[in-house]
Amino acid sequence: MRFAKFLLLTIILGISGYAAEAQFRRSEANKTVTFEELYNDPYDINKLFIGITPLYGDIHVTNITSGFGLDATYYQNDFMHFKASARVPYFSGSDFARNAANKSDNFDGRARSFLYIEASASYHIWDKEQESKSKIALYSKNYKGAQWAAKVPQVAEIPNKRREILFARLGGVYYETTSELSRAIAAQGVEVTGTATTEGGAEISNTISGETEDAIFGNVLGYGVSVGGGLTWMKNFAAKPDKTYEELVDDHVLTTFLDLFIFPVVTVEDFFYNPTPDASSVFYKYDGSQINTFMFGGRLGIEGHFNRTLGWGYGAELGVRPGLEKRGFYGMIKIIFPLYGTKLDYKVEAFGR
Repeated sequence: MRFAKFLLLTIILGISGYAAEAQFRRSEANKTVTFEELYNDPYDINKLFIGITPLYGDIHVTNITSGFGLDATYYQNDFMHFKASARVPYFSGSDFARNAANKSDNFDGRARSFLYIEASASYHIWDKEQESKSKIALYSKNYKGAQWAAKVPQVAEIPNKRREILFARLGGVYYETTSELSRAIAAQGVEVTGTATTEGGAEISNTISGETEDAIFGNVLGYGVSVGGGLTWMKNFAAKPDKTYEELVDDHVLTTFLDLFIFPVVTVEDFFYNPTPDASSVFYKYDGSQINTFMFGGRLGIEGHFNRTLGWGYGAELGVRPGLEKRGFYGMIKIIFPLYGTKLDYKVEAFGR
């Protein structure tokens, strides 16, 4: 009896093992994908990319803004590339410090809207081609729409070519913004003296330390250079699988960068503040130069886009922006869409009859 049970168990295990092996072989067969290469040239990319930034978020310790902007990149063959960008808030409400200043009874004068402009030129220290692979999800033409919600797409590792660029760059940066000054004054441990004239013509003064006063606002602007570099990886590959899969495409351009900021000009404009708006209508004028600033900063970031006539891009950076001393940390993210790309090649061949 025991022998019969043992024999039955052996047969069941054997059948199960055979079925598992057959399934494994079918699975391995399904993982094999043959394809016809359509193009594989990371140097054959668009030269000019111009995009709208419909959304950016800039979180600075003295002001938080969200808004839109413009981005442009131009590649000069394998020698250099150039970049330019600009960002502004959507409206006063998306420029937090400016909005708060305009609503404050303590503030008087012009609150500057956030503005950031940057342009740079990059020299390619090396620009070379490497053998590479791309992991690309396989999507079958047999499944459409919501049917993929219950499917786990297979991933194929496709050999292709990758372009690598190591670059050094030099750029110019300008920004202006309304900033919350009281915390900077308190953190620096300075006292700022302001003066005012009464209706009778007498000159009076007041000193603020940022410790006990309500929020104090003023304008900060700065400009200078960015010096740094980074690495760019480019792919421009497409293949057509022999099976019922969609075309395989990898045309991603990815850049990581590190820059040093050097701003010889950082200015805190003179500002007007009323320490007792309920008791007096007198606004004191304070000399912004009494607040300490710093000129050196830096950033680490990443950005990417796709080599298409109409595509999208993204970017993020983290660093210290020159400005108010002890109040320089910031982070920024952005989405670029639509991003228009062109090869700037308008030549047409002509032949005589």
